[in-house]
Amino acid sequence: MTTVGPYATLVAEHGLSESHRLVLEAVPDGARVLDVGCATGYLAAELGRRGCTVDGIEFDPDAAEQARAHCRAVVVGDLEAPFTHAEVERMLAGVKPDVIICADVLEHLRDPWSVLGWLAALLPPEGKAIISIPNIAHWTARRALLRGRFAYADYGLFDRTHLRFFTRDSARELARRAGFSVLRERPAGAPLPLESRVPPLRRVRDRCVRRYPELLALQFVLVLVPDQRP
Repeated sequence: MTTVGPYATLVAEHGLSESHRLVLEAVPDGARVLDVGCATGYLAAELGRRGCTVDGIEFDPDAAEQARAHCRAVVVGDLEAPFTHAEVERMLAGVKPDVIICADVLEHLRDPWSVLGWLAALLPPEGKAIISIPNIAHWTARRALLRGRFAYADYGLFDRTHLRFFTRDSARELARRAGFSVLRERPAGAPLPLESRVPPLRRVRDRCVRRYPELLALQFVLVLVPDQRP
């Protein structure tokens, strides 16, 4: 099967990432899910096997075409465009999703605060949103900046399509400004140098990521609930 975009290619070649697995773990079986930035549908495929009904939103029409094999319906469009918002609301037909997923999406937007606020309005009071946000304070980014480098790449922390950059604190602030409270936070690490040749390093890394998330988490996965405060 052909893939679209660098992230779909990475998933096709290496499987789902740790942050993807943390996102999926937070979705209940049988939930009605809106997958925002669904790409080729690799998360929707996993969720479908667990009895979930998934609708998608995707900017790339070729990726969206592949995602339709795993989604009930897919809207193609710019997440920041009012026309796309109207199309999504028509697709949902007044039935609010139980869960909204934004996996590796918000950092690509000009105004992620407004988009996340719009998504909050689509949820019922008992619904939740699950977002994954890259951590620009990861040790590899700090090392690059100490060397005076900010080398754009096709994917990763220095993805050239990232318009916004977040730390642990600013990711939480993004959620708060959009009308959410943080129910749960999970740091997603990345392999350390030599980890593939020294397997015990994985256990060391897992312990250190939990202890020093600002330094060692490549991404933060936040489970959010609509803020009920008056």
